[in-house]
Amino acid sequence: MNSISIKSFILSIIFVAFLLEGYIFYNFFENSKNTISKLLQTSIQADVLNLKHFMEKNLKQKDINFIASHVDNIIIINPTIEDIHILDNSQNIIYHANIRYEGHNHTSQRCMPISKIINTNIFTQECYSFSIKTFHGLQTKYYYANVYIDKAYTHGLITQQIRKILIAFLVSAFIFILFLWILSKIYLITPLEKLRQYAYYSHNPPKNFFVKEIESIRYSLNMTFKRLQQEQEELYNLSTKDPLSGLYNRLSLIEKINWLIAKSKRDKSEFAIIFLDLDNFKNINDSKGHEFGDKILLHISKVLLKTTRENDIVARLGGDEFVVILPDFTDENTIIEIAQRLKETLATPFEIEDEEYQITASMGIAIYPKDGRDVQTLLKNADIAMYKSKELGKNNFQFFTNAINKAVQEKIAMQQLIKNALQENHFKLYYQPKVDIQTKKIVGCEALIRLIDPVKGVIPPYKFIGIAEENKMIIPLGEWIIQEAVSQIKKWAKTPLKDIKVSINLSAIQFQDPELLQKIQKYTQDIERKKLDIELTESVLIKHFKERLNVIKGIKKLGISLSLDDFGTGYSSLSYLKDIPFDTLKIDKSFIDNIYTKDDLTFINMIVGIADDLHLNVVAEGVETKEQLKLLQEIHCKEYQGYLCSKPVPPKKFEELFSLHCV
Repeated sequence: MNSISIKSFILSIIFVAFLLEGYIFYNFFENSKNTISKLLQTSIQADVLNLKHFMEKNLKQKDINFIASHVDNIIIINPTIEDIHILDNSQNIIYHANIRYEGHNHTSQRCMPISKIINTNIFTQECYSFSIKTFHGLQTKYYYANVYIDKAYTHGLITQQIRKILIAFLVSAFIFILFLWILSKIYLITPLEKLRQYAYYSHNPPKNFFVKEIESIRYSLNMTFKRLQQEQEELYNLSTKDPLSGLYNRLSLIEKINWLIAKSKRDKSEFAIIFLDLDNFKNINDSKGHEFGDKILLHISKVLLKTTRENDIVARLGGDEFVVILPDFTDENTIIEIAQRLKETLATPFEIEDEEYQITASMGIAIYPKDGRDVQTLLKNADIAMYKSKELGKNNFQFFTNAINKAVQEKIAMQQLIKNALQENHFKLYYQPKVDIQTKKIVGCEALIRLIDPVKGVIPPYKFIGIAEENKMIIPLGEWIIQEAVSQIKKWAKTPLKDIKVSINLSAIQFQDPELLQKIQKYTQDIERKKLDIELTESVLIKHFKERLNVIKGIKKLGISLSLDDFGTGYSSLSYLKDIPFDTLKIDKSFIDNIYTKDDLTFINMIVGIADDLHLNVVAEGVETKEQLKLLQEIHCKEYQGYLCSKPVPPKKFEELFSLHCV
């Protein structure tokens, strides 16, 4: 359905009203015309009947002149009657009104009997007639009278009436239309136009309107725009603010940094970015749940806002990562002062749910333009510096340097190298012999992983094990080590090395794998499990001890032997001996290096004594000289491992060593 404008609608209403008023005035005119017609008919009828009566009473041939004067008098008095003709039996005119007669010929006009005047149209009928019967003696004589209507007069009456009615119609119509237009303009058109402009531009809301329906529309529009404005503000906050903390989100942070970069280019100024990451926050989330973690994050957000300056920018990137931008500073001492204040304030203990907590943060600092000229580089370098701060003990801050960047790039390259090596089978197991001190025979070995890079050659474990643990690549890598060691045991099963016990190391990260025990059981089902030894360090046991103890006992139940590596370097080694069914103690190389001193020799002797009392085997690590071996032999240490016999070697080389005398 096509729509029309308000003005067109109002004009249509006026046009219809105009037609309706015209129809009303037309009916009024017709009624007025009928009224005039009846008045004229009554007047003519009265005069004619009076004339007829007069003529019936007085008409005689000798009295015609007397009648004539009466006829003339009627014509003079009644302007509607134009002429009266008196006719005899032969229809000859015996008299006519000379006062108006100008030779008019009325013979062609057809006269209507006066008795039917009421049923005729006075304005179209031209003549009325009547007859008179008289007696002259005994002789009957008829006279006829034709009364002619003055058409000019009757038409003049109609024209005059039409003129009056038309003027009244036009004046009233004009007044009505003007009045209707003014009212429509004031109460409809103008308010609706204001509503249209308000709906289009959505500002400058109009005041209350008189018409209830229009006021209802104005109120609805006003409420709608307020709701839309509120929703727009909420959407803007959702798109620019972090919903939890109310701080700027990543998108807003990038916009702010880009703006600062443009400003700094113009002003040749600098600004700093501090990248914060909460220390050990994951432990809180895991132990207390994410809802509680959100309360911690909200507290940290308030602390950051309270600690920073008014013109500093604080944002939350997600999780426990925050960024503080320092738009202006005099020198690096200002940055250090703010970073130190952040460090101290964040580390202040606080209470949540009636419990006291302390959260620290590691921070990395990058400065524009020396540490980056775009958003991505600045954030990346600040992030790199933050990770360096974590490596150095957490709860600290570090400025980005090229040396840090180089170390990070090497770390990233190593991560990729580990991933590729797993896919392309570039890892190899080398084996370092364990030698019986009394018999000088090789009785076992420790499987040590090596990365064989096609370009760089052999890469030792210390360069990639830590990185593999950080990104949890140690879990698939540890699985590969178990499978490879088991495969080697199978290969030696039908050779002179069939009794060799192979030791492998388990990382603490591997215990995060909930299927670790099931995987070990699966991979070792085809070998004599007593030929496999698993070495654990105190780092494996120090966290989540109860959960990990169940896995360790499960490994022991499979028939796999357990060794406590680096014994003597931790704080709880003796307590572990009480709770865990170890088979072997490995004395750390740091004690063997200082075996020449009385104190260290006494300590090693004490370890050997404890092992004897607990019926445990003892392996001394890092033996490199005959003097060290001799001292170990004197205190009855059972086995040693070290370069004195051999460094870690490939399987074939180990097989050759097995048949040789090692000292």
